[in-house]
Amino acid sequence: MPSQRVYALTICAYRKEGMSEDDYHSYLSEHHAKLVKTHLVKAGIVSYTMTHNTTETKQMLQQIFGHFPEGHTASYDCFIQIIFKDVKDYIRVKDDPYYQDVIFPDHVNFADPARTVFVTGWVETHIADGLLT
Repeated sequence: MPSQRVYALTICAYRKEGMSEDDYHSYLSEHHAKLVKTHLVKAGIVSYTMTHNTTETKQMLQQIFGHFPEGHTASYDCFIQIIFKDVKDYIRVKDDPYYQDVIFPDHVNFADPARTVFVTGWVETHIADGLLT
């Protein structure tokens, strides 16, 4: 019986130096995501999401947790998560000429690769669409 487990590549991303927060988030959502999402679907990727971590949303942490040291607030500008059933699915994405010729070179327009961090792991879903799983 095949595994029901899915895996995630999580990219903890920073915008390139000199780029405004608004320009960064707009570029990711309105340009880069359009380059990426159709390509991911063709490779069998399950999900592709962005969590925009802005000055405004970082302030929500005080509402949630009250006052706590600034060091506990993640400074990344965005968390991108790509969910796949098999790592080979994502490897196919990266090995494809479209990724190499179009998607990867686009990173120079918005990303700070020296500070970006990558994480992989399996995903457990305990609540989906408001329902226990």
